[in-house]
This record gives sequence, C-alpha cells and structure tokens, in this order.
Amino acid sequence: MNRTTIDFGIDLGTTNSAIARLDGVETEIIKNNDGAETTPSAVLVDRRGRLTVGRAAKDRSEHDPENTCVEFKLRMGTTGQPKHFAAADRSMEPEELSAEVLRSLRRDVGQRTGEEIKAAVITVPAAFELSACDATRRAAEMAGIVHAPLLQEPTAAALAHGFQEDADNAFWLVYDFGGGTFDAAVIQMRDGEFTVVNHRGDNFLGGKLLDWAIVEELLIPAVVRDHGLADLRRGNPRWRKNINKLKVAAEAAKIQASRAESAELFLDLEDESGRSVEFEYELARADVERLTEPFIVRSVNLCRKALEESGLGPGDVERALLVGGPTLSPYLRERLGDPREGLGIPLDYSQDPITTVARGAAVFAGGQRLDPSLAGPPPPSGEYAVELEYRPLGPDIEPFVGGRVTGADTAGCSIEFVNPHTLPVWRSGLIPLPADGTFTTTLWAEKGRANTFQIELTDATGAGRPITPDTLTYTVGAVDTQPPLTHSIGVGLEGNEVEWLFKRGTPLPARRRILLSTTVGVLRGAGEGMIRIPVLEGEHHRADRNRRIGRLEINPEQVRRDVPEGSEVDFTILIDESRMVVARAYVPILDEEFQSAVNLQTETVPDHAQLAKDAAAEKRRLESARRQAGELGDSRAAEVLARIDAEGIVANLDAEVNAAEVDPDAAVAGGKRLLDLRAAADEVEDELEWPGLVSEAREVLPLVREVVEDRGRAADVPALEAAEAAVQEAIAAHDADLLRQRVTELRRLATRVLDASGDLPFIAFRELCSLQPEMRDQREASALIATGRRAADAGDANTLRDVNSALADLLPSAPPPPDPFSTVRVGR
Repeated sequence: MNRTTIDFGIDLGTTNSAIARLDGVETEIIKNNDGAETTPSAVLVDRRGRLTVGRAAKDRSEHDPENTCVEFKLRMGTTGQPKHFAAADRSMEPEELSAEVLRSLRRDVGQRTGEEIKAAVITVPAAFELSACDATRRAAEMAGIVHAPLLQEPTAAALAHGFQEDADNAFWLVYDFGGGTFDAAVIQMRDGEFTVVNHRGDNFLGGKLLDWAIVEELLIPAVVRDHGLADLRRGNPRWRKNINKLKVAAEAAKIQASRAESAELFLDLEDESGRSVEFEYELARADVERLTEPFIVRSVNLCRKALEESGLGPGDVERALLVGGPTLSPYLRERLGDPREGLGIPLDYSQDPITTVARGAAVFAGGQRLDPSLAGPPPPSGEYAVELEYRPLGPDIEPFVGGRVTGADTAGCSIEFVNPHTLPVWRSGLIPLPADGTFTTTLWAEKGRANTFQIELTDATGAGRPITPDTLTYTVGAVDTQPPLTHSIGVGLEGNEVEWLFKRGTPLPARRRILLSTTVGVLRGAGEGMIRIPVLEGEHHRADRNRRIGRLEINPEQVRRDVPEGSEVDFTILIDESRMVVARAYVPILDEEFQSAVNLQTETVPDHAQLAKDAAAEKRRLESARRQAGELGDSRAAEVLARIDAEGIVANLDAEVNAAEVDPDAAVAGGKRLLDLRAAADEVEDELEWPGLVSEAREVLPLVREVVEDRGRAADVPALEAAEAAVQEAIAAHDADLLRQRVTELRRLATRVLDASGDLPFIAFRELCSLQPEMRDQREASALIATGRRAADAGDANTLRDVNSALADLLPSAPPPPDPFSTVRVGR
C-alpha cells in the first residue's frame, strides 16, 4: 500500500524490543518469527560470521558470552570498547548492534505483511543524552530506516494510554522502569494535547541492576560456600561463563519469585578444573524485595522531584502509568501505591507495560507524514498532483487543510473533499482553484475511526480529472505538543564553569547563539594551542560534574593564520524535535565557519583503573563530610547523607567498578554513578559550608559597594546592583555553587573598577611585597621592591605594572597546568 504517514513505531529496549503499527485507531504489535510480541535485544555472531538476533541469541548468551552481546543499549553514545565476537574475530559498536535489532524488526514486518518499511518512529529514554540519541539515529540509518524521528519513551506511553480518551485538564505521572533505564515524566492533557511538564530520569537504573544484586549478594556467596570457587566475582574474567549463567538464572528466578514465596535455581557450573558441578539455590521472595528496595527508593525520589519541580503533589495527579517489565512485580506496585513510602497516586496498569511504548510510538507515527520520496511514485508528467498541508492526527473534529494543485493548468478547476463513510455522506463543497492552484478548507471528521476523505478534482466543464494522491486520512485523537529538552545544554568555560544555552524543559526545536572569546592563542607555524569548546549536558554549575556529550575543536592544522588569545568565536547550536544537535562556530578573524569539527561521539568507556581510583577518592571525600556532619550536628547535611544511603549509591558504584574490569557496560554505568556520587558529596559539603558562604557574601557585598561608590563610574552602578541582586537570589535559592559564582562575579567587578581607576597596580604591589620571603632571588626582589616603592610614591602606574610582572616571575613556579577542559570564556 502507498502510505502517507509513517505508522510504524519501534521500542528499542535494553532487554527486549518491539514494533507496532497504527491501523485506524488501533495499534497492532507485529509478531516475530517465534510468534512473540517482543524480540530480545541480543546479538550472536558464530564462527562462520553468521549473525543471529533475538531469542536464539539470548538463549545462547548463557553458555557463550564470548560470542553473544546483550544490554548494549546502555552504551549507546560511547565509543572505544566495541563488543568483540571471538569466534568470528569481529567487533561491533553499540549502534551497530542496535542496527541489527532494528533490521530484524524490519524483516518481521516484511514477512508478516509483505511491506518493506523505510521509516519508523524509534523511542529513546527521556534521560538519554544527545550523544545516545545521535547513536540511535545512526543505528536506524545502518538498518535501512532512512526516516526515523525519535520519541521519548514516557511520551509514547502517555499516547498509548490517552490516544482515544476524553480526559481533559488532567495530570498523569509516567513511571517507566525498564530493563536498564528509568524515566519519570509529569504529563498534562489539555484539549486533546499532551504536554510533558517535567521529567527526571536515570539511564542506569533498571531491572538489570536487581539481577546483578541477586547474583552478587546472594548467588555468588552461595556458590563459594557450596563449591569453594576462588575469587568468584563479576570482574574476574576467569569466571565469565559462570557469572553469565548466574545472571540469566537470576533474571528468570526474580520474575518467578515476584509471584510466589520462592523460586528454585538449578544450574550446571564449572569448577576450577573445568568440571561440571551442580548448583541449587532457593531464591526467597523476601530477599528479592530487600534487594529491590534501594532501586525503588531512587525511582520514587526522582518521581517526587519531578512533581515538586512542577508544583504538584500526589493529590494533583490523576494516575500513574506503569511502564516496563519490572512494574509487573506485585511488590513494586504495592510499594508505589503506599501513600507514605511510595507515590500515593492511583496506579494505572490497564495497558501491557511491556508493549505500551511501542504502541504509543505507532500512535505518534500515525501523525507523522512520510517524506514524499517514501510515500509512493510521483504522478505521470502532465497529470494533476496535490501538495497537502495538514496534521494527519489531532484533537480537532474540524481539521484545517491547505494545499496546492500542480501538474497542469488549474484555471476553472475545483477541488472537493468527500467523507463517504458518514451518514449522510459529508462533502466540503466545490472549492474553486485560482491560477496558482492554492486552496484552504476545513474538514469534518468522526471520532473513533480513521477518516479517509476522497479528493475529487473537476475541470471547467465539470468533468472529473485524476489527481495524486486521491485520498487524505485524518484521525481524531490526542497528540503531544512540542517535546521538551530533558537536560540543560551548555558549553564548558575556562575555570570549570558552564554557560547554559538551553535550560531543561525548553520546547524543541530550539536555537541559540552566543559570543565566546578564546583564552589561548592558536599558532599555526608553531603548531601550538587549540580552541576547545565542550558541549555539556546536565544541571550542575561545575562543568566537570556534567556529562560531556561532544566538543568542537579547532587545532593549528585547521587555521590559515594565527588566532591570538581573546579572539571572538560566534557559536551557534540547534536542537530539533528528535534532540539531534547541530553546532557550529564562526571565527571572524579567519572568516571561516567550523561545523564538521563538532563531534558528538566523544564519550568513551571509562578506564577501569582510573574509575577505581576516582571512586575511592570520592568515597573518602564523602566519609570525611559524614564525620564533619556528625561533629557539627548539621541536619540538612544529615538528610542528604540519608538519601545517599537509602539509594545505595556507594554500593552500586562499588559493584559497577568491580565488574568494569571485564564489562564495558558496567564501566559506563560506573562512570555515571561516579558523577552521581560526586554531585551528592558536593551537596553534603555545600550544606556544611553554607553558613560560611553566606557570611563571606555578606562581607564582600559592602566592600565592593564601597569600591564602586568611591572609584567607579556611573556605568558601574547598574552592574553592581545586578550583582548584588544575583547574590541575594543565590542565598534565597540555598544554592552553594551559584552563590560561589555570584561572589566571584562581585570580586571581578571590584577588580575591573580598580583597574579602570588605576588603583589595581598599587594594590597588587602591596600583595606582592608581602610574598617577598617566598621569592627565589631575594637580592633582585629587594631591588624591584625599591623601584616599585619609588613608582608608587610618584603615582607611576605603568612602571608599577612592570615591577609587578617581574616580581610575579620570582615566585615559585607552579606545576604545569593540565590540558584545559575548555579554552573559551563568554564575550570578550
């Protein structure tokens, strides 16, 4: 058939994937060759190089982890450690593996329906970084899906639930707990349109964490106790097969134990000599629930944060939509329903939580028009065609349609739209066409079905003429509005600062332009220097606490002439509805634009040794803060520490670091948990330092005000007032990082005023005099200080600047700075 809308939606999942099709107002899951609605996201490559996707690959993974790969979605957007299939000596990146899953789903559609699809909507977690979205787009292209809009999974779930509902002005909470990711989204439905009000999520919180907890805390100790296997752990490559068998068994037993008091495990493992040994274990439901608790706590905390930021309480939310296989667990549902420890929101599990995302993606796909090159062949030359502008799906029963008839002379022609399935038959009436063939009209559609309108063209004599296309289909149903950005996007600046260009929640598409200036020179002849602009995603004021998703770099080989320090860079970034990003930098001194230099594939799998070292350092920092909080009796710091403990962040990080030696997925997850721990430790330290920060701010404010009043110009007064207001706002927000930045900006303002007034060299000279004992050459230092004092007495600022520079050179040399994270700052 010749489709005009995409109609197919794909849930590309961590554990399982599915594809659905919209047919009228119903969605159909396309089953695979096994007759199943879902396909395991697993890939096998055998010794002949033959590639298998799905159940056979998943089953083989238990016994042959060297030649199978599962859960690779968690590494989307990272590079550097592809999966190596030993038997075939072949390596594949995560997006290549995802492409094979997508290709398998395409084949299922072809075998079931005979249709070769080249377009489909693909869902991604709302918490996915831009780099992971970019990798998903590349996977679609590799799989032959040339048009692949991306849709956030919570939005898809809301569409699946509300497509044909009459709910209005209601808030829903999407609780999407998948195999590897978690999303919490606050959805508002108004006048038949969905809006994502707010979102919180975690790309490394899902059912697989519980599987590994069962393996590491229950099964491994039992195996060691029964069979004495030395150093049996997830990070030991010697026991990879045994660990893999335990993981697969844990996943199956977890599901069984959720509906019974216990589940029996019977496994054949290998001992140290390679002989088979039998392992039996009874997995108690109570143990599964105990291990589940930290993950539920973290998910509930994310939900509460999303609601709090939206200004909503549980009583304001009509229902919580449960999405993802783990939400089938009775214990999880019981915990979520608890008004004190859970969400306290009525739970909606009317849809199959495993396929609801694919169904919602199909609904969204039904509202996306196909590219004309994919919709069917063009009409023969000289025949009439109509270019239509309309929404194929929307809440209006009287949708607007515009268009233009081309291909031949339209003088005296009329166009008419007919809905033949209504009683009586509805007709738009003849719409006369002007010379340019343009027209507008409104249609009338019925709810509860797809309305297919016949398009009839008549010439000046009233005779019918063929036209392509000759039908238009419109369906009344709920749609989503502009999707929001789920993470703030900005650029890293010198000094570990961030300039946020798009705040979280910004409607997409979005565009932003900012003027930057370089903090280093790029010397073409000497091959020195680099303009480095990191693109960051996150919410933290410290640049290194956010995820670097890409960077733009301009090195000496790319420039035609030297670029001195302080050169202007005009930086522009654009993000479309699928969160695809385009960034470019125009350097005026070169009169050249750099766009291809932007690389969103810069995230690499963390090095195990460095990850372990950094994790140990952060744990020491956290324990130091814990001791200090106990000594001071700081209640706010104690609350943060309690949350860290309840969510099991440290234990989770330890487990991932232990496994990272042999498991790239664990290394990536460990890197994310390390960022979480750093941010949590920052939060504890900030609470402990808060009283001192406020005191410092209140001491600096009058000093800077005095400097501006005594030595400043009229133009400095508005800057002072803005800086003072910014400090007060930071104090009111109880934001330590922000307050530090605002105090720094106050000090910079004072420095600028003193420099402009000519006082700065004299102040700097007095400071350098106090450092004389630390200077290398005391004789030269004394001579310079004597010269400086004469210059100071004479009011000679220029000579004093030269003396200050020479004195600074006599101070002990600082160690060479590390490779800078960023070599730009805002403005000149």
